[in-house]
Amino acid sequence: NRVQTLEIPELSDAWVAENISDADTIEEWKTALRARYEEMRINQMRRTVVDRLTDELEKLVEIEAPESMVNNDLQARVQNTLQQFQAQGIALDQWLSATGQDADSFIAGMKTQSEKAVKIDLALRAVAAAQNITVSDEDLEAEYESIGVRVGEKTAKVRKAYEQNDAVTDLIAQMTKSQALEWLLHNVAFVDQNGTVLDTDTVLGEHDHDHDHDGHDHD
Repeated sequence: NRVQTLEIPELSDAWVAENISDADTIEEWKTALRARYEEMRINQMRRTVVDRLTDELEKLVEIEAPESMVNNDLQARVQNTLQQFQAQGIALDQWLSATGQDADSFIAGMKTQSEKAVKIDLALRAVAAAQNITVSDEDLEAEYESIGVRVGEKTAKVRKAYEQNDAVTDLIAQMTKSQALEWLLHNVAFVDQNGTVLDTDTVLGEHDHDHDHDGHDHD
């Protein structure tokens, strides 16, 4: 058998310019990689903070999650999961067998997630109401534009699709809850395991970002 060798090209500005789409020099490439890593680190840190915060929010809701809301969330959650399985070519029965579950335990696990999601939903609605958080026309238009960028469609087409499908109210509700979560993130005290209060911007990785809360009528 002939041994094959892999020839690694010499790293140079010329090689970077030819092979890397967002950089023309080695230094630019290094800077882009550092920025990408930092963004990933901040996003991971933020997800951890949001998970902790929503866990605590759920504990504050003392009422039982309304069954109708739980069932609606559960139905959507199951459908989304099945669609993901189908897209990945995974058969549900094979997945259940591989994970040691049956259909009943699968649904029970999903229902637990739905009950938690509904309680968090109720808590965020309460925060939005207490802080008079509302979605302005400018906020809504900016969201249409953002969605358009993500899906590669014009803002007007996105707006029309939401209006034709009577989905504007649901979108506004989701945006209101997102703004309530943002309000909480910037108005709760973060402490370490010793009880020392931490700087919010440091926790959220936002030292270089301004917080624009214009359009929110906060008391």
